[in-house]
Amino acid sequence: MVKTGSGMFKNMSSNNSSSENLTNSDPLSLSPFILGLSSLSCCLSIIGAMIIFATYYLVEVAKNQTRRLLVYLTIADLMTAVGNLIGVVRYVLREETEYIVEREEMKYNCTTTDTVCVLQSAVTTFSNLASFCWTTIIMIHILMTLFTQQEWSKFANRVIYHSVAWGVPLVITFLAIWYGVLGEDFFITTGPWCWIKGCMEQDKVIYWMALTGKGWEVATYFLSMTFYIIIKFYMVKRSLRFKDRSQNHLREEDELYIMIFFVIIILRAAGTTRFFIAVVKNAYFSNIQNFDAADRGLLYVQSLGDSAQAFANCILFCIRDTAVRQDMWRRIRSCVGCRSPDVEERARLLQNVVN
Repeated sequence: MVKTGSGMFKNMSSNNSSSENLTNSDPLSLSPFILGLSSLSCCLSIIGAMIIFATYYLVEVAKNQTRRLLVYLTIADLMTAVGNLIGVVRYVLREETEYIVEREEMKYNCTTTDTVCVLQSAVTTFSNLASFCWTTIIMIHILMTLFTQQEWSKFANRVIYHSVAWGVPLVITFLAIWYGVLGEDFFITTGPWCWIKGCMEQDKVIYWMALTGKGWEVATYFLSMTFYIIIKFYMVKRSLRFKDRSQNHLREEDELYIMIFFVIIILRAAGTTRFFIAVVKNAYFSNIQNFDAADRGLLYVQSLGDSAQAFANCILFCIRDTAVRQDMWRRIRSCVGCRSPDVEERARLLQNVVN
């Protein structure tokens, strides 16, 4: 018999009691508002990614190595947005009663979830890890560019970038697939999308979540913050912003890239906090209601933030970038002008007709 409260089944077997502690506070159904936030965030990021790609292709001043690294980061963020959107659609299209029964059966047997869930989990696991790698690489690239006072874009460096940023996530994702840990996670640390199967033993769930995402995410926070402090100290020391700009190889707008780690921290802090709440619950077998309330509140923020990085980067590096914004606006006006000739053009055409 399925309960409608948060306790689910009262008589869990001893083999599955560990998974109950992680999942007993999770709702059976997510609110439409959470689904709406997730969908909105994914759609905005898809649009933002397209704008970033377009500006790199069209705006000459933006065609530098730093912007190229941003394009690679955006590819990863686009995959995350599309993957999470697929997860939302899968959740919306589910049959409610059947879904609840399957969840409870999964807690008993830890069966494999549907193919869409597993594939979506694999895609977003890979893309999130790649996003963390590219964020760190961008910070390293800016740091070394300032130190060497030239574009740090040798062929060997580019090979290392791609080998690490795509290779490491690919290996970790294949490991997760090999061990069969991807699937329905009962919203333990996600929104309406899949990740690590929540029906496994608590320690195993926490381990795989750390290995396939959260551990790398926290490492990215600290590494990027360290690079930011070093970069700011170096820039202040040489007065790059105000007095010595001729020796600064970065455009003024490109210095916005050192803010990129703020984007990932602000957008993903809610999900990281929910992960640590799960860790505390695991360590102390805690059922404190304040934890449950905080976890559910953070779920709303995470549903908006986890898929929004491409959109946030679009605002920061396209709309906020004066040169890029003006160039794109000029192109838009030119395009509109082609469809609606001005008065002089109309007069010239009429004169040619008369003659």
